[in-house]
Amino acid sequence: MNSTDDSLSPHEIQHFETFGFLVRRNVFSVDEVARMNDEFDRRLATIQSAADPNEERLFDNWPNRNPETPFIASLLEDPRIYVPAEQLVGEDSVPVHSNANSYRESTPWHADTDDRDLLMVKNVMYLQPTDAERGALRLIPGSHRSPLYDELHDIGLDCSFGKESRFLKDSGIPGEAIPAYPFCSKPGDVITFNELTWHAAFGGYKDRRTCTFNFFQNPKTLAEKTSMRKQLDNAQRHLDLLGTVGPQFHPWWIENPDGNERRARWIHSLKEWGFIDTRS
Repeated sequence: MNSTDDSLSPHEIQHFETFGFLVRRNVFSVDEVARMNDEFDRRLATIQSAADPNEERLFDNWPNRNPETPFIASLLEDPRIYVPAEQLVGEDSVPVHSNANSYRESTPWHADTDDRDLLMVKNVMYLQPTDAERGALRLIPGSHRSPLYDELHDIGLDCSFGKESRFLKDSGIPGEAIPAYPFCSKPGDVITFNELTWHAAFGGYKDRRTCTFNFFQNPKTLAEKTSMRKQLDNAQRHLDLLGTVGPQFHPWWIENPDGNERRARWIHSLKEWGFIDTRS
């Protein structure tokens, strides 16, 4: 675990607030990425061996809080992940979703949410090198803020990752030519973005790997609590749509055998909000 100061600088925080994303380079070592890929290999093999060969899937994905991937699961409690997230979202923020993904194709332009009352951020690590022509995540800077937000969220038809932007469609510009910031990355780099920010990936290829760690703010106002209930209501439907395999909060993780205080606080909030069913 990193022993250096993992806090973001005021300049980095301002960059995130202005453009909707922040890039950090060389956050994890080559050896650590190798451990992630090793766990990813084994879990992906398990998922694919149990899958229906006739089923058409957008991609393979599963929750990270799983005993088959203990090192990846531990990253939620690594200060390189939670310290910046708590600076951006609040010290009492909670990681609601944490997934591994093996993509096959390009990903169209979309935002992960259209809810402006609840701050949600996603941390993404690619486990292979990416560039603009080969699967790099692209983001439209400032697309989490008005007036650009409002134009992009003039939405039309459903697409596989949400709603298609009528604004982008009517531009007549191919998706890969839309002006954007490409996250050309090496394994170990981390990008953090506001989930309102529009993003895509082009030049997709088989088994394009990411690990993601999403933090939600702790709702306090009536509007924020209403948004959290909406997130809860949509959570399972969204996971079903994406074909996510396995529970988001595995009993192994909920048991918290080491008594991690931060995880205990997260579990308490997740139960209080209804993401973890306390009836069973």
